[in-house]
Amino acid sequence: MAENLTKRQKKFLCHFLKSRNISEAAAACGIPASAAYEEGMKILRHPQALGFISDLAVTVKNFGGDIVEESLDRIINGRINDAAILARTNPEELSDEDIRRLDLYNVTELKVGKGVCEMKFADRLKAIEKLNEIKSGRAVDGLAQSFFDAIGSAAEKGGE
Repeated sequence: MAENLTKRQKKFLCHFLKSRNISEAAAACGIPASAAYEEGMKILRHPQALGFISDLAVTVKNFGGDIVEESLDRIINGRINDAAILARTNPEELSDEDIRRLDLYNVTELKVGKGVCEMKFADRLKAIEKLNEIKSGRAVDGLAQSFFDAIGSAAEKGGE
């Protein structure tokens, strides 16, 4: 029966999932650089490590996926009325509070100068394409793939 992961091991695995880097994850846990690879691989080989990372990755993916889908939906369906208000108005006449109330989510670039306001907006067609990929399951799950690539690469190095 495998023993439970310690807090330090869980912390390492969380940092590893985030950075995909054994040295960075080890440093975040206070493991000396001279022992980072060896200690990191020991933790990654723990019988419960893969299950812990898998559960964590699913949680991150589910949470992150919702945020991405909601953001893409907001870009696709968002209105640009407030951006038009900003474009028609002399920006110097707007208070900080007025600007904070404007919904400028779709604005990707804003240049203001001498009575001119230039704006660029998010590409709605690209947002639609990406949202369709996500919803149809065609989007590449980079998070999981990167993790498995790193584990495979580390296992190959460890066997030499």
